[in-house]
Amino acid sequence: MEATVKDDLNLCITKNDACAFRIINGSVLVVIGLVGFILSSVTIYSLIWRIKLPLSQNIFILSVSICDELLAIVAVIRGLSIISMKYIGVKDDLTYDAWCVTFIIIANSVWNAVMIVLIPLTLDRFIAVMFTMRYKSLIIKSGSRILVVLSWLPVVGLLIYDTTTYLTGHTTMEYSPSKHRCVIVQDRGAQTAIFIGVPFVAILLMYVVIAFNLFHYKQQTQRFFFTATAIIGTGAVAYIPWFFLDVFKVKMSYKAEMITTVAIYYINCICNPIIYFYSNRIAQDDLKNSGVGKTMRVITRRFSEAIFETSGNSENFQMGNVITEDKEPDPSVTDSKL
Repeated sequence: MEATVKDDLNLCITKNDACAFRIINGSVLVVIGLVGFILSSVTIYSLIWRIKLPLSQNIFILSVSICDELLAIVAVIRGLSIISMKYIGVKDDLTYDAWCVTFIIIANSVWNAVMIVLIPLTLDRFIAVMFTMRYKSLIIKSGSRILVVLSWLPVVGLLIYDTTTYLTGHTTMEYSPSKHRCVIVQDRGAQTAIFIGVPFVAILLMYVVIAFNLFHYKQQTQRFFFTATAIIGTGAVAYIPWFFLDVFKVKMSYKAEMITTVAIYYINCICNPIIYFYSNRIAQDDLKNSGVGKTMRVITRRFSEAIFETSGNSENFQMGNVITEDKEPDPSVTDSKL
């Protein structure tokens, strides 16, 4: 395969080029995808079969987890493609077929869904704090499902739009060696602003209003600030580079672009389950008593035993425990309950 870009860019697009950065970047992406897939799968299983969170939270977190799982799958596919230099639907002459187009259209919908599906969950917290007395009447069973459907409708609409415009010839595709995938040739700045910028600002404003309300009434804010900081911080780190690249056409080097818009962006599928599910006390208690929690404790214990290779007193000594000899009970000391 001949490179179609300048050699000095070090894009590592030839199969014989063992580019260390490409291999590391692809491997990191695969690991991120696998971890995100596992976390999201456990979350989905727990919400459906085990844990009984408030109904609205169940539905909203389940919606976010489904999106994260799709994003994790895309991350694994992209990572393996980058490592092997065998991209979906791309031939040796850098031409592409229907599979390449299908993948990018589906992936584009998933990329643009990750922020907009967070709005119902944030709106749920906003109403719970700002309209506490009316919360149960506003966020009811049917209302929760309607909010989730409304959040996914733009994503489905984008999928239909991309498919229709490509089939009718209004949108063209081309293979980009620097991005390691097919790309949509038309400017996507407006799309990124609508699907990423607007939801991010809306979520940020809702958390700012919640913070002012909690401060005004001097309520406990420690847990809120942990969640809000994690959400806003993760969103800023994961989406702002992509936003500036698409909307403001900021120029980046190949490595900078691959790190900020690929590796860092996809780590969002790991952060979301931790923030929204695994930090929940109900979820923590259930996981400790579940088969997953017991399995992890057994693995951890056996791993520790394998490292120290000790037992009995020597294990206690290495673990920092103080060993004392058994003493006869003092007959002068009696149990106060007797």
